[in-house]
Amino acid sequence: MYKLTLLLAVVMLVLGSSVVTEAGVRGPQRIAKDDRNKAFEEFERVLELVKSGTEDDTAEVKDALSNKKSPFLAMAAVEAVRQGELDKSGSGVVFLPEVLALMGEGFDKLHEEEIFTVNVLACLGVLADGDKEATTQVVTALLDWQKWSENSVVRLRHMAERVLLDLTKEDCAFNADTLVFWEWWVRNQNTAQDPNAADKPPEKKSKTAPVIFKEPMVGTRVVFVIDVSDSMKWPIEDDDLKAIRKKAPQLKLPDGASPMDVAKAELVYSINKLRPDAPTDGKKKGTRRVKDDPEARTFAILTYSSEIEVVTKGWVEATDKNCDAWMTKVDEFETQNLTNIDGALRLAFKLSDKGVDSDEPALDKECVLSGAHTIVFLTDGYPTWSNDSENQNQPDRWKRENQVGDGEYVKAEKLIELLLHLNRFRKVVVNTVGIGNHDKDLMKAFAKHTGGGYTDWFCKVIYK
Repeated sequence: MYKLTLLLAVVMLVLGSSVVTEAGVRGPQRIAKDDRNKAFEEFERVLELVKSGTEDDTAEVKDALSNKKSPFLAMAAVEAVRQGELDKSGSGVVFLPEVLALMGEGFDKLHEEEIFTVNVLACLGVLADGDKEATTQVVTALLDWQKWSENSVVRLRHMAERVLLDLTKEDCAFNADTLVFWEWWVRNQNTAQDPNAADKPPEKKSKTAPVIFKEPMVGTRVVFVIDVSDSMKWPIEDDDLKAIRKKAPQLKLPDGASPMDVAKAELVYSINKLRPDAPTDGKKKGTRRVKDDPEARTFAILTYSSEIEVVTKGWVEATDKNCDAWMTKVDEFETQNLTNIDGALRLAFKLSDKGVDSDEPALDKECVLSGAHTIVFLTDGYPTWSNDSENQNQPDRWKRENQVGDGEYVKAEKLIELLLHLNRFRKVVVNTVGIGNHDKDLMKAFAKHTGGGYTDWFCKVIYK
């Protein structure tokens, strides 16, 4: 009898396991909490529902947004709403109340994953764009979130500040010390038509993000991706070099400077801005570390031509000693070969505390936890090589034969597609810098799709 009972128990255990596994396959609600591998599948599923707009599909989207079991599946639903609004105006806005609710304390467990909060912030910025009432609701939700979470994560603060600046046009920090300003802002929205009814605004407090390559850094980890292809070595025409010197007197450029010299000078200047208590540029205040910045800033330098190399061998903390060392080493960079934007982009997203070996950096745990927050991507040309190229047998845009690799990812549309995949959930800010005759449309697209900025160092180069 004992053996029979034991046998029945084993059978029931096996059957029970099968039922749970089968249920997990049917729908999102039973998937394991940390099953990030299902996020892309869930994103595609919910995106179709968002765009459909039927009553049943709308209800299903709302259910997906209220999923408290998996931050990754809830995040996927949030991103589907954001993308749905971008693809089809009005299709995502209907879910604003549900997305606002996600910033509440009732979803505190989901916020333990930083990537979840990042995606909710990005979504709110899109849903409330151009809508005064929605903007006020977003500011109110962020105030509530800051109070219950007591957030001190630098990246989240910077992301919130960017959303608030875009929506309200108020350039003010967002932390425990500035809540009084933002509460004043909400309180006075209803008195906008009667200036006499508004109370006196509290003093704004400056943000603390350093400005590097002309754009404020987001978060604490930045990767500098520097083009060292052969075309970077040729001298810039004298008149254009004079214009660059006038526009950026802080850069130390030699006579007969090349795009490589400009890139090196910008990189040296930016590394210097990352050190503790770096001086301001006179326009935007920013230091590397202040009382409300608990995380040390780190940087990495990646160079690319045909081949790609993380020359820093990983992350480097921006101490005085390290900044001094790398400001000197930058001068050793040499130009060579073609322009592999594909490989450079992939490696920049792969970089983490564990190295660069991730097969899927879009959601790899190490890449999410210790990957880039900001990427500065610099080039002086067009894509001419890719990781999937085998032969240099294709013509370039000027119809010159055998100038470009034969891979798919030398094409701008494929590179944009790659970026969208890599950054679907990571929300890394990519600031782009073009020097000379570069692919402006591609660099603008990289910046646009990531909330970054694009800088054009226009100059003519003397090719010899």
